[in-house]
Amino acid sequence: MIIDMQQLLTRYPSGRVALGGVNLSVSQGEFLFLIGESGAGKSTLLAMLYGALAPASGSLQVFGIDMNAAPARKISALRRRCGIIFQDHRLLFRRTVFENIALPLRVQGYPEDRMVARVGKVLEFVGLEDAIWSYPDTLSGGEQQRVAIARAMAPQPQLILADEPTGNLDRETADQVLHYLIQLQQHGSTVIIATHDLQLLEQYPARVVELHAGVVVNDSADEASHGH
Repeated sequence: MIIDMQQLLTRYPSGRVALGGVNLSVSQGEFLFLIGESGAGKSTLLAMLYGALAPASGSLQVFGIDMNAAPARKISALRRRCGIIFQDHRLLFRRTVFENIALPLRVQGYPEDRMVARVGKVLEFVGLEDAIWSYPDTLSGGEQQRVAIARAMAPQPQLILADEPTGNLDRETADQVLHYLIQLQQHGSTVIIATHDLQLLEQYPARVVELHAGVVVNDSADEASHGH
């Protein structure tokens, strides 16, 4: 079990409940879609998994780390085991594609003499090996998102958290992004995708957890275990 949350509750700064007593466990190697309307709590839940938000009450363990009480260094160590992909990809536009992808590797102390080879390898995976020395603003939105995926996967994370990774993309590019994420799971990563795009769900029979107003209203894993 790499994620275990029990009665997890947290509030927005306004005081409104963002997550209201969520119970959810995720095993190593699972692929999970997190769905629900805007404001249902999907992004909040992902942010809690990498320590950007702390629980108000309830318990949350990620990789066995108690997120209620984890000191900053533990949170940093946890983030090094996660690959995080945002809808707005958050690339550094004044740095080359190489520099963007090398950043998480440098944080981990990856050997500098093997850096170009590693970055080249992950760019090859997303079909952008020719863009290694380009700047992100010379690429299309879909290509930038593929660079973000390459950056997330470069350190070979155990957990990949993707927040609306296909939100701004056309259908074909969105399908491609999903395909890359499925391949990462097949290489052993646990993948959690928060999405509005219900077409993705039709393409890949994965676990679906639905949030509504900060609570889990549906979990396909429960249905499967009850033999429906």
